[in-house]
Amino acid sequence: MWYKSSGPGDFEEPIAFDGTRMSKEEDSIWFRPTLVQDSGLYACVIRNSTYCMKVSISLTVGENDTGLCYNSKMKYFEKAELSKSKEISCPDIEDFLIPYREPEILWYKECKTKTWRPSIVFRKDTLVIQEVREDDIGNYTCELKYGIFVVRRTTELTVTAPLTDKPPKLLHPLENKMTIQETQLVKENRARNISK
Repeated sequence: MWYKSSGPGDFEEPIAFDGTRMSKEEDSIWFRPTLVQDSGLYACVIRNSTYCMKVSISLTVGENDTGLCYNSKMKYFEKAELSKSKEISCPDIEDFLIPYREPEILWYKECKTKTWRPSIVFRKDTLVIQEVREDDIGNYTCELKYGIFVVRRTTELTVTAPLTDKPPKLLHPLENKMTIQETQLVKENRARNISK
């Protein structure tokens, strides 16, 4: 049996599945599609003559940010190093894949279709950047068709300098050399505000 409450302290009410938008399939609830009002606490109770177990799950349904194809509070995060290779997968899509069929996944950057450079390739559910550049920073959205619906996941990629074990090397002044540097002090004129 499945129950729903709107929040902590509210009464749990049994869910009446309509079999169309909301259905129970084995041990899962499917929403096709989800609506904001589906947010809440769900409890699954499994019992027989000698055993009873209750599992609670919190569901948050959010709308996309204005003008975007994702909700910025519901995205994944990845880091990459400059000039290294990086793979970005389309996460948590296992339940939407059809057995023995390659998934048809479209990729977007900042919610726009893109002409990808030759060093960016696609393998199954993964986008592979063979040599990361600074302009690869941004939000990558994968889109998978599921019947008449689409499933989207967005990953924000940040790029850092390559990690190294070598300490930084001073270029100027040269190590172990005394250097005299001449500078000129500049006096700054500052206007004062006097208020009464």
